[in-house]
Amino acid sequence: MFFGLKKLPENKDNRLKYAPLNFLKSHKIMFKAIEKYRTPAQVVLGLIGISFIGFGIAGFQGGADNQYIVRVGDQRITRYQLDEAIRNTEQSGGVANRQAVFETLLNQAYLLEGAKKLGIVVSDEQIKQMIVDNPQFHDASKKFDPNLFKQALEQAHISEARFMQMERERLLTVGLLQALNANVVSDYQAAQALNATFAARVMRSAPVAPQNFIGKVNSSDTELQKFYDANKKNYVLPQAVKFEYIKLSAQNLLDKQTVSDDELKQAFEAQKGNVPSKRRIAHILFNAPASADADTKAKAKAQAEKVAAELQQNPSQFAALAKQHSQDSGSASKGGDLGEFSQNGGLGSKALEDAAFALEKGAVSGVVETDFGYHIVQVTDIVSGDSFEAQKASLKKQIQERKAQQALGQLSNELGQLTFDNPNDLKSAAEKKGLTTQSDGEWLTRANAAERKIPNAVVEALFSDEVFAKKHNSDAISVNGETWFVRATETRNETTQPLSEVRERVKDDWVNSESTRLAREAAKKDLADLQAGKSVDLAWSPTQELVPAAAKQALPPEVYAELMKAVPKNGKPAYAFVEWLGVPQIIEVQSIKSISHDEKSLKDVKQTLAQISSNDLILAFINSLRSEVKTKEGIERVSDSESESAK
Repeated sequence: MFFGLKKLPENKDNRLKYAPLNFLKSHKIMFKAIEKYRTPAQVVLGLIGISFIGFGIAGFQGGADNQYIVRVGDQRITRYQLDEAIRNTEQSGGVANRQAVFETLLNQAYLLEGAKKLGIVVSDEQIKQMIVDNPQFHDASKKFDPNLFKQALEQAHISEARFMQMERERLLTVGLLQALNANVVSDYQAAQALNATFAARVMRSAPVAPQNFIGKVNSSDTELQKFYDANKKNYVLPQAVKFEYIKLSAQNLLDKQTVSDDELKQAFEAQKGNVPSKRRIAHILFNAPASADADTKAKAKAQAEKVAAELQQNPSQFAALAKQHSQDSGSASKGGDLGEFSQNGGLGSKALEDAAFALEKGAVSGVVETDFGYHIVQVTDIVSGDSFEAQKASLKKQIQERKAQQALGQLSNELGQLTFDNPNDLKSAAEKKGLTTQSDGEWLTRANAAERKIPNAVVEALFSDEVFAKKHNSDAISVNGETWFVRATETRNETTQPLSEVRERVKDDWVNSESTRLAREAAKKDLADLQAGKSVDLAWSPTQELVPAAAKQALPPEVYAELMKAVPKNGKPAYAFVEWLGVPQIIEVQSIKSISHDEKSLKDVKQTLAQISSNDLILAFINSLRSEVKTKEGIERVSDSESESAK
């Protein structure tokens, strides 16, 4: 029982608070998000723009028993439902991420199962009353008109039975959210929370090591063949390619671009008056961040004022004093030099920038305060935007970059024509343009491409029919500012390695698998004997105390769940079987230490639980359901790519 809720409130006012139906122009029924509990519902369920149409539809469409993506308790999530929810999301203006929508439906399924566990009930009478009270189905006299309701269903292409099921599920979710938002915590719940979180388990464990069973594994040719046949997917060599390539970039062509004096002068005249002046700035920093205490700030400021006064008398000592006093590790060793800046915010502090641009060349500022502390600033040089000599270097670089980009385009076009004219020969095309090809002699697969930093566009070209199957030159591939041309030199189709080639690997896998199975069976037999009160010779670990809160952080969820199920009774220990890191283990919980349930402890726990946000409660409830509600995978998949990979 959760928060003492037994059933959905049945009074008329509560019924009418639920979101009404909204028939859209597209004739798709869309339910508004649960208004009263909108914030938690949005965060956990992601209900904005997602219709409940299609959810629970398993009861209205035929198909095989396993014709679904996953079954959560009695709730089935089918590919049809997922596609429908995505369409409805997009039609309502939302962005439909396929996996995110699936997680929404999954959470909804768990909540529907949770509502059942808490005894929340929505009767046919409640749904019918809601329909009768809905103004959308009222005639001119404001009375319910069955024909209006029937017309709405016909327009939406939905049966009354299907509508009733959908509305029941929506109202069950509303009722559950209402319960979770009640934040009413009883003494019993507080006591349970104390026990579940802080009551230490006195326990020990006994691993049953698989390596102890290796000698019992039958590794005959017959057994290896059976294992190989059952696990062929593990011995598949993926499609792969070795290739040669040409890679062009504007950067590599930069130094080949010449720039005449006339070009420089024309470029200077074209931008004259538009280039702001720059100042080369140095500083000395005395650390005192905004978060520092008053004493720290006062000491830093006093030290800064002392050094500033010294520099006002002798500005030429700035670099030396910066090396001696500045606490900016990045610039202190360079005499405080920060580089050249325009007055455009690039310095990162308006106060520092204003101080610098108020100084003449060589002058030193007073103490300037910023969020980092206290600074002293010197302008070591002023570069005028109207000085041709000052702008000459940057203008040359700009012109070279523009020319290099143009040269890259021309070279790519010319090389593209050569590789097209000679589709089986990349090297000769490269030589004609004074280039060389590079070779990659390792097998490239789609799986290892990212690790080897081969761009996706290049990978797609390599595995295209033209390049992979025909071994033709690729077209120009433009990616990340570079242009690639590739040709496959050797290809390998996806193939299952024969047993003769992978025999040793198959043997290792078989021995590991079978020894683990034997260890698991032995552990379960020992568990049964222990639970029957028999004496079993096991290598027990030293007894230790484990607090659930710590165990939950350290153990995998399935191991933690089994541990928590082991509850000693009548002074006798409880046992659990777990498998962790590939090793079967038996856990013996000897006792659970009692903790104080005094009034103060309960009061503190109740206050803590009551302060937990609605979202946290819903998430916690869903997580608890994930460990309790049985799930089963069907034959459908969330996406087509997943379906292909599952084959």
